[in-house]
Amino acid sequence: MNRNKIIKPWNFNFMAFFVLCVFILNTLIVKAQNILEKEITAEKIDTISINANQIFKISVSTSQTDKIKVRSTLDGEYQNDFQVVIIENNHTLNLHLEHLSFTEIPDDKRNAHKVVAATLHLEIPEDLSLDIISDIGSVDLKGDFNTLYIQLLQGHFYIIGDTKTATINTFDGDIHVVTKSAAVVANSNHGKITIDEFSKAIPIWKLKSINGNITVVKPD
Repeated sequence: MNRNKIIKPWNFNFMAFFVLCVFILNTLIVKAQNILEKEITAEKIDTISINANQIFKISVSTSQTDKIKVRSTLDGEYQNDFQVVIIENNHTLNLHLEHLSFTEIPDDKRNAHKVVAATLHLEIPEDLSLDIISDIGSVDLKGDFNTLYIQLLQGHFYIIGDTKTATINTFDGDIHVVTKSAAVVANSNHGKITIDEFSKAIPIWKLKSINGNITVVKPD
C-alpha cells in the first residue's frame, strides 16, 4: 500500500488562488493609504513645532544628518480630504494636519478612525528643539535633543535619549523616560512615580501627569 500522500492538483490551484488574493489585498491597502514623504534642508532650522491634533501616533528619531525627513500616513474614509502641512517660518519648522477640501466631515468621536487615522514620523538632526501638542496622540522619541516641550491629553510619552531641558505634561497617558542623566521634578495626581538615582543630574526633566504613571530609568 502506498503511504505517500497524494496532493491533488486542485490543492495547488487553491493555494495559488489564496496567495494571489492576499497579494492583491495588500496592494490595495498600500494604494489606499494617503502617504506623504518630504525631505527638507535643516540648515536654518532650530526648532520643530508639531500641532499633532487628530494625529494618533507621532514618532521622532535623531541622527547625524543635515536633513529633516517627514513621512505621514493617512487612513480612513476621509483620508484624501486631509494632509500634513509643513511651513518654515523664522527658524522654526511647523507641521499640522489640515482639512483641505470643502467636504463636510461628521463630528462622530465614536467612529473617528473612519474619518481619518493619521501617523507622523520624522527623522531630524541631533540637538534640535522639539515642541509637540496633541489631543489624541502618543509620542515616541529616540535620540539627542536640545529642548523638549510636550503636551498630551490622551496619549503616552516615551523616550530613549537625552536633552538639555524637558517639560512633559500628559493627562491620561504614562510618561516613560530612558536617559543617561536627569534631575527630575515629577508629579502625578493619580499615577505611580518611579525614578532611578543618577550620579550626573544635569539635564532638568519636569514631568507631570494627571492620571498616568511616571517612570525615569537609566539605560541597561
